[in-house]
Amino acid sequence: MNKLAGQFQVTLGKKKHTCHLSMNAFRILCERENLKFHQMDTYLQESPLTAVPKVIYYGLVNHVYMTKGDLDKLPDYEYFASQVLDDPKALEEYTNMIGKAFGGEDDNPDPEGNA
Repeated sequence: MNKLAGQFQVTLGKKKHTCHLSMNAFRILCERENLKFHQMDTYLQESPLTAVPKVIYYGLVNHVYMTKGDLDKLPDYEYFASQVLDDPKALEEYTNMIGKAFGGEDDNPDPEGNA
């Protein structure tokens, strides 16, 4: 089981998009933002207003790739970031969801571990 994964809905106006955070989403983020995976924790802590929307956005991109969808149906990044950052409550919820995906937290921990 891949513990480094999480899927949730992101609402922009009246439209919902699926964010799928997985190793592939983090790979895309690292490649496009010129980061190393081991820098993710520092990136999220030092630049949350940049990092959180980018992580979520690349989760949306990842979902489109995984479902063979159309990238052109995603909003552009700047519009997306402006909407995410305009809603403090949603931003906090998304930040928590990123933490769960990145940290491998599980509401129902498996006593067998990461088998």
